[in-house]
Amino acid sequence: MVFVFEWKHEYLPSFREIPEPLAPVIRALERLDNIKYEEIVVKRSKRFERLTGLKLLLNAIEREIIRQPTRYMANYTINSVPVNVIPRVGDPGPCTETLLVFIGSADIFELRLLEAIEHSGALCRNTTKYVIFYALKWDDVVWKRHEQSFKMINVTVFLKPFGRPPARLL
Repeated sequence: MVFVFEWKHEYLPSFREIPEPLAPVIRALERLDNIKYEEIVVKRSKRFERLTGLKLLLNAIEREIIRQPTRYMANYTINSVPVNVIPRVGDPGPCTETLLVFIGSADIFELRLLEAIEHSGALCRNTTKYVIFYALKWDDVVWKRHEQSFKMINVTVFLKPFGRPPARLL
């Protein structure tokens, strides 16, 4: 069986549920999809099985999809949009409207959800408006168990699964 990965960007402009401030972030995650697709499928790498959220984040930084904070810029940025990221690397910087959570295939899914709840519900409460999960794996059962926490925090949640269009969860 041959896996054919056909990448289409047409859905993004017509995807009405994505707020305008998040469109550049979603486009950047599409670029990361293409990079990871090349590494995993085209080069037939076994690295997919060992990918953690931290490795995904570091790869996105290395490929200049995400810019790290500098002494002139307090936060991570994606296409000039300031974001907080999980997993954290170094100083998290001031709170932003957008939290980007990387979930790798080797991560403990529930731990990433709990980190996002803590960030958006306690550390950056009333600042974080959007949570985007960039996920190589997703567990609907665990999500359903914690979905109510995100509702109580009153954030808009998106899932950007690897190789698939984004979906609004809340």
